[in-house]
Amino acid sequence: MAGAKTLAADAFFLLQLCLAGISGGSQLVRLFSSTQGVNVTWLASWLAYLLINLALTVRAHLLKPSRVTRQTVATYAAWSLAITACLAVLLWQGAEKWAGVDTLNAALVGTGVLATGGWARLRGLSLTDPLVKGFFGVCFIGLPQVILAYNIFTVGGAGLAGGMLLAGHLGITTRLGQLWFAIREAGWDRNRQGAAISELANEATWVLVTVAWLWPA
Repeated sequence: MAGAKTLAADAFFLLQLCLAGISGGSQLVRLFSSTQGVNVTWLASWLAYLLINLALTVRAHLLKPSRVTRQTVATYAAWSLAITACLAVLLWQGAEKWAGVDTLNAALVGTGVLATGGWARLRGLSLTDPLVKGFFGVCFIGLPQVILAYNIFTVGGAGLAGGMLLAGHLGITTRLGQLWFAIREAGWDRNRQGAAISELANEATWVLVTVAWLWPA
């Protein structure tokens, strides 16, 4: 039974690395031909979200290291590199200019961060508390993806690669699977709770983006 769990966790890990490559690679190729519907604050917020979850999983690994937790850390590191590359290409092209959607994104994320900080203060929690970080993750991934869906619905989504959409869904699902294995192996601690909260918000809002992208023009 333990061997089967190890094989499943390894399969999730290898799939995550492949998905990070597919997502980042397909989006890089698309950005060289079109940036329609893609805004810089979305990619920047996504990167911030990934770095928050990377910090959560690193801390979880340091507290109780294991093969699964090492793989989870590597997974978030791979996705962080992929999105960093996409953001760098978008900025290097110079095609992205600050627009109203970026202002809205920044305002919503800022409001969400302030609200989360206020909630943490009322609850007597530190800003470094894993659950607080998890809700910060929701602010950095959930809200920008709602705005991304709206932007694609109104101006079009030619700048968003289908490969990134599909890899995103598969990636979120398998990351949740990795968290599940980590929880069964090492327990349902606050670090994993925080990561799960943000990943569930990630999937819910990525569904909205997909619907907007598939919606007939």
